[in-house]
Amino acid sequence: MKKRITAILLTAAMAISLAACGGDKGSQETPASAPESDPKEEAPQEAEETPAPSGETYSWNFSTTYASGSVVVQMYERFAELCNEYTDGAITVSVFPDGIIASEDDALAQVSSGELEFCGTGTAPIFTYSAEDGWFNSPFMITDLETYKKVYDSDYWLAIREGWATDHNVLDLCGPFYRGMRTLTTSREVKNVSDLKGVKLRMNSSALWNAAWQACGATTVPVALSELYTSFQTGVVDATEIPLADSGLLNIPEVASYVVQTNHVCECAGIFMSNELFESLPAEYQEAVRKAGQDAMAECESLIADEEATWLQNYIDAGATVVEDVDIESFREASDAWWQEMFATEWTNISYEDCMALIESCSE
Repeated sequence: MKKRITAILLTAAMAISLAACGGDKGSQETPASAPESDPKEEAPQEAEETPAPSGETYSWNFSTTYASGSVVVQMYERFAELCNEYTDGAITVSVFPDGIIASEDDALAQVSSGELEFCGTGTAPIFTYSAEDGWFNSPFMITDLETYKKVYDSDYWLAIREGWATDHNVLDLCGPFYRGMRTLTTSREVKNVSDLKGVKLRMNSSALWNAAWQACGATTVPVALSELYTSFQTGVVDATEIPLADSGLLNIPEVASYVVQTNHVCECAGIFMSNELFESLPAEYQEAVRKAGQDAMAECESLIADEEATWLQNYIDAGATVVEDVDIESFREASDAWWQEMFATEWTNISYEDCMALIESCSE
């Protein structure tokens, strides 16, 4: 009887305590700036690791700003599935696209600090950690995928990538995943560099990229991608130079008259992981995570070609003319003096001559 009374008293005390701590949910407020979202897209809570009978299990988060449903995100989601499969359920990776967790730069910084396990991004590590080698993604420097991959896997770039891991805790897990060529879409025909003179080209905030296109005669106009469609409509810009899938998703086929196949930069994405986390894993899990990334990239590679072909056809169906006979060499010649200046002042990790020799050797 005494135990029963004690239990009743404890229950009553807990109820009073809960009421005092704000049990009334109606009093809670959501910040005005926080939009409602699907529960499955909520920013993740701190991941927990719980021991399994056969050893450790891991629950990790993966942030990317690439759009839900895009081929790149499909690849990241396949990577997560294979991590789980190849470790018999020991590793769970949750992929959060659309910048739900963080912006591209912030996600990279969080991986570097160890706050985040993975991020999916493109050239951010190059511009963040290796600006002195920014030539790698300069327009018209490398204009085909095979050369791009060979340069990226050369001894020169392998050393740079190793530096990201050892100096910044950012491990490039599997190398590049091709996601499309950057190409011009315009409201006026462009066949060579002289046709670009005076063209108002939408550009991002990168000083390097603005200078690169200005060297070719374009008038660069900083415009957010969200404003690109109306900027075409109102004549604020005449052109953009992003991959067809990106411009297609922004409905640019409705307002652009030409697709100019400059293919001036290979756009690739990567899987970047906390190097400290990777090094802490058992050898069999390290192998499984790498294999998951490599296999996911291989499985999804063909989807990119299909995606590019589909968007090109969408442009054609909307009435755009495809310009194939582009004088790429004229753009390279116009860029050369600027390139040499950049190697003398900014891209100082390698000489102009040695860089050109490296690209030439990788294009054979």
